[in-house]
Amino acid sequence: MERGHEIIKDRKIGDLVDTQEIINYLLRLSDAKLTLLKKLLNISRDQERILSTDEAENLDQVLEKKQGVMDKIDLLDREFLDKYDILKKALGIGNLQELEGQNIPGLDKLQERIGEIMEVLGEINIIDENNTKKIKENISKLQGNLKTIQTGKKVISGYGKPLEETPSIFIDKKR
Repeated sequence: MERGHEIIKDRKIGDLVDTQEIINYLLRLSDAKLTLLKKLLNISRDQERILSTDEAENLDQVLEKKQGVMDKIDLLDREFLDKYDILKKALGIGNLQELEGQNIPGLDKLQERIGEIMEVLGEINIIDENNTKKIKENISKLQGNLKTIQTGKKVISGYGKPLEETPSIFIDKKR
């Protein structure tokens, strides 16, 4: 911790302003990500409800919505990582935990927000695991139904064939 404290003391005012701007930007990115993750959590819950009630028609629509939100989160993550790397280089640290106990405005709030993000991600992960199990169960049921239908088609096709009359030839040897 002493090392991080020295780093901050050795910085010029301009560097601290840039660092503060980066922390504020990371905080805004984290807020946006948290909002999107909460939206993703609600979509995952909708998906769970749909899988439980066999409303398969709506599943595609929910999955498309979910993918759209995940794409936006990926963009935020890339931007966050870029700025986070800049911040680490500016402060000469490997991660934010090295700065614990130091009075850097916004840092505590950023770490708190990251903790909230991790909580929501955990909730989403649990729901998604359950949804994956339900999807696999539904696929197994559908495969069983498909086999039954195929067997039924074979049976029906045997009954539905018209009798083919084959000419029979009898040779009368008595004559």
